[in-house]
Amino acid sequence: MTDFLNIDSLYKSYKAIRNGPTSIPALANLSLSLQQGEFVSIFGPNGCGKTTLLNIVAGIVNPDSGEVTIDSKHPQNARVGYVVQRYPESLYPWLKAIDNIAFPLELQGIRKKDRRGITRDLLKTLDLRIPENAYPYELSGGQKQLVAIARALLYEPDILLMDEPFSALDYSTRAYMQMKIQEIWTKTGITFLFVSHEIEEAIYMADRVVVLSSIPARVLVDLEVPLTRPRKRDAVLNPVFLDVKRQILNNIPIRSGTE
Repeated sequence: MTDFLNIDSLYKSYKAIRNGPTSIPALANLSLSLQQGEFVSIFGPNGCGKTTLLNIVAGIVNPDSGEVTIDSKHPQNARVGYVVQRYPESLYPWLKAIDNIAFPLELQGIRKKDRRGITRDLLKTLDLRIPENAYPYELSGGQKQLVAIARALLYEPDILLMDEPFSALDYSTRAYMQMKIQEIWTKTGITFLFVSHEIEEAIYMADRVVVLSSIPARVLVDLEVPLTRPRKRDAVLNPVFLDVKRQILNNIPIRSGTE
């Protein structure tokens, strides 16, 4: 494995709406690197800049200073897949599931029959069972999530970004999606950068957990998760898992609700 994603000394601030020219720093001197094929979770408090970080890695937002490269390329020149937190809103309500997934191929001018064939091949390879002729309003939350993920993978990305993708799902659907994402990662070997505000999920999914501070975000701790794969649900009871969780908790400052 070689260095693949490099995040070097990022600084990003936003203007405060109520205070005129005053700026609020979101990221401050944040550095991080991922190896090719690695699965890394980003964990931190709400509003700490996790989504801002993903948006910069995706090339959607430019940092005030610092640099991001993906396989030595600027994000806008790399193939970045992005599954956003509010994924149902990313689906086109007038398109069937199969055509929502195949939409990147439509943008490339590939004819409908061929792009549907390519999409079915992807679903078969990854063992994703989605009612292909259903419209988004007919799909369950988990099925909508699979459509969004399959569409991001159809793009054949260099890296896949996932921003709290399971936050709206019930427990059983969430557990199923966690399992499917790990299966997909194993089959594809794609580099994953996965944001979660659930500490056990962040540990369970990843090779490493990177803990961010409150804003302006900086890296508090970067921990390896030395658990074997595939991981079963009872991995959360493993002493190794519990030790990683303890180390994370020891590095998170407790804030009052009034701060």
